[in-house]
Amino acid sequence: MNFLNALTSRTKPRWKKEVKPLDTFLNDPKPSDLVVAIMGATGAGKSTFINTLLGEEVAPVGHNLKSYTSHVQAYTYNDPQFPNNRIVMVDTPGFDDTVLSDREILRRIGVWLAQSYDAHMKMAGVVYLYDISAKRWQGSTARNFEVFEKLCGQAAARKVVLVTTMWNQVDKAVGEGRERELKTEYWKDMIKHGSAVHRGNLDQMAAQDTVDFLLAKEAMYPLQIQKELGDINRALQDTDAVRYLSEALQELLKAREETAPILRSAAGDPAVTQRALENDHQIRGYCGYLDVTTE
Repeated sequence: MNFLNALTSRTKPRWKKEVKPLDTFLNDPKPSDLVVAIMGATGAGKSTFINTLLGEEVAPVGHNLKSYTSHVQAYTYNDPQFPNNRIVMVDTPGFDDTVLSDREILRRIGVWLAQSYDAHMKMAGVVYLYDISAKRWQGSTARNFEVFEKLCGQAAARKVVLVTTMWNQVDKAVGEGRERELKTEYWKDMIKHGSAVHRGNLDQMAAQDTVDFLLAKEAMYPLQIQKELGDINRALQDTDAVRYLSEALQELLKAREETAPILRSAAGDPAVTQRALENDHQIRGYCGYLDVTTE
């Protein structure tokens, strides 16, 4: 063992400093466990996907814009095709949460994934859900998907399935047009590096096909954030995903600071006044998130 490896082996993993009392993890993790993480924005149908797959209501489902899943939750089941393994479905909090910051969501997901990696559980893959009924790819959607890409890393992209959901809430032709746009523009880099695209229908067979697609792949390659936290022993704030998020929010903060005086100057208009109040509130929120101050 060389000096660097010897030093690293004696160093407490930095990610363990991020663990909080309310964080949850499996009581009996096994090296033979196959982990499938379900990710995506709030309202994309992550909990519903797990319930549909397992054929019972195990994961609480929200029915409004507020996220119901606030902590990472794991649900296990056995698959006859993999008699020597236990399948672990991981329900994660959605980005764009109505209460939690994206940084806190990343902390909760990152800590759980680091714990599973530390327990030698195998990362079978990630299912990323996207609501096809969403009318447009918003700035926050693009930012959060970029964070997701950084979390996974290029090497693990082939262990990702990008699943479009809510097809029953959109005209088929419109949905197919949005699907083409996702494939050719917003998801093209992930697809280039091996990610697959599936349609998420509201039936157990479709959900099982997506999970089986991941389980059938032999290579259990860790996600980028698992390598960063586990192998390289980076602090959470130094991971690619969190650094990107911080930089993106810094840019948002700068843009909002530049437009705030313009909004204030038109304060006689009630609509503009309300917009200015919301603008200032977002600036204060970003300042608190990034631990910076403004004049």
